[in-house]
Amino acid sequence: MTDASSQVILDGVLLPAASAFIPATSEGFLYGHGIFETVKITSGRPAFLAQHHARLTASARALDLRYTVSIETLRERLALVTTANTLTDGSVKIVLFARDETTTGELISTKANAYPLETYARGFRVNTVFTGERTGALSGHKTLNYLANIRAKRVAVAAGFDEPLFLTPAGIVIEGATSNIFTVRDGIAHTPSLASGPLPGIARAQVLALLGSARVREGLLTHSDLLHADEVFVTNALLGVMPVTQIDDRHLEIGPLTRSLKNLYHISETQSLS
Repeated sequence: MTDASSQVILDGVLLPAASAFIPATSEGFLYGHGIFETVKITSGRPAFLAQHHARLTASARALDLRYTVSIETLRERLALVTTANTLTDGSVKIVLFARDETTTGELISTKANAYPLETYARGFRVNTVFTGERTGALSGHKTLNYLANIRAKRVAVAAGFDEPLFLTPAGIVIEGATSNIFTVRDGIAHTPSLASGPLPGIARAQVLALLGSARVREGLLTHSDLLHADEVFVTNALLGVMPVTQIDDRHLEIGPLTRSLKNLYHISETQSLS
């Protein structure tokens, strides 16, 4: 959560968070008509900004949000808000919201939320949650209607887990509440295809590129696949590659492919800093 004493950027203007007002009649507030991106900040610089900007622009176009900010201007705004909040390592959240049918607002805030190295050494504990199908016009976008994910995450954390995994009633794996999932069997990685309904994650795309087509398969991933996987890991823009060491009551070791990808991803992320 952004502290009220911190600085944010609203429609290109830097101001205290406590002074950033959004109209009560905004469609973003009333109906959740909006999208967001969470960009990792390392040493004061954003990671994979080009990819985040491309996804933000594509989602805005698909969901009738007017967004014409260039990547250069976005980079300048991120530098301005991170400097104002003396943020070196953490994240920036970019929210686009509909003010009305024709006008879009932009809110940029910061958060210090880096994951400690101990978490990667321990690995994530995840639990499975059977939910409805997640296909449809909104499934590939990070919309402001995030309540199902937030509630599932809070329930999981309260039960001693780090992340819930969403499955359909038929046992088809979709994604985590805040992550994409990969399993490894006999040295080959597997992840749900986008047709299954997961978000097209920035980190997911980087891992696919690092693996290459010979070492990864996109398709249906089932509950049974989780039970028989040699390795499991989850990804998102803040985590990078996070090993999974527990799924419900099943415990796993951190495997060689997960360790290798974690290191390769870190190199790729560092090279992307701008």
